[in-house]
Order: sequence, then structure tokens, then C-alpha cells
Amino acid sequence: MPLSCFSSVLASLRGGAASAAAAAEDDAGEEGTAALLRRRLLVGEAAANLEEEVGALERALAVAVAERAAVEARRRDAEARADDAEARLLAAEEEKDARAEELVLAAAEAAAKRRQIRDLELQIQAVNNMTSKFRWY
Repeated sequence: MPLSCFSSVLASLRGGAASAAAAAEDDAGEEGTAALLRRRLLVGEAAANLEEEVGALERALAVAVAERAAVEARRRDAEARADDAEARLLAAEEEKDARAEELVLAAAEAAAKRRQIRDLELQIQAVNNMTSKFRWY
């Protein structure tokens, strides 16, 4: 409930006690002094009770507003932590992708080196075959 609505409720509560007191004074001419005093006492007690309730409601409102500010601060903090975690996750994914690309390049280089080694082995074998023919003659 917005604070302005709460204030209007409080004002109407306070006004209710005043109107009850005014009604009691209007009836005084008919009932007499003792009845008027009793009625004033009852109206005063009702007004005191209402003031006490209003004070309690105002304190409860102040506590609720303070708690809301704390909750909002915790929410903003949680959102910031979530954003940080998301940023770290994205960075980790980029790092993983970069590492995967490095591994693919390393695998391609290894395959190329294996082909070179095989070519060299074939050349060595060809040279050995040629030299072995000369040795036997």
C-alpha cells in the first residue's frame, strides 16, 4: 500500500475520534453531566486506543520500508553476482573454444608430421634398396 493511502487511512481514524467526541458533546444536553463524563471517558479511551493503533501501524510501515530497502539491496547484489557468474561462464566457454581450436591445429600439424615421417621412411627404404644392390655385386 502506498504511503499516501496509509496516511489518508490514519487521518480518517483520527477524524473518527474527533467526530465521536463532537457527537458526545451534542448529546450532553439530553443526558446530563454524569452520562457526558462517562461518554467523554469512553471517547477518550477510544481515541487513545486509536492513537496507539496508528502509532503501531506507523512503526510497522517504517519497518516494512526498511526491510524492503534491504531486500532490494540483496536483490541487486544477487543480480550482480549472477551477471559476474555469467561473464565468467562466457569467458570459460571462449577459452574452451580457443583451446579446442589449438588442439585441432595441433592434430593437423601432427598428421602432417606423420606424413613427412612416412615419406622419409619410404625414401630411406628406397636408398637402402639401391645400396643393397651395389653391395651384392
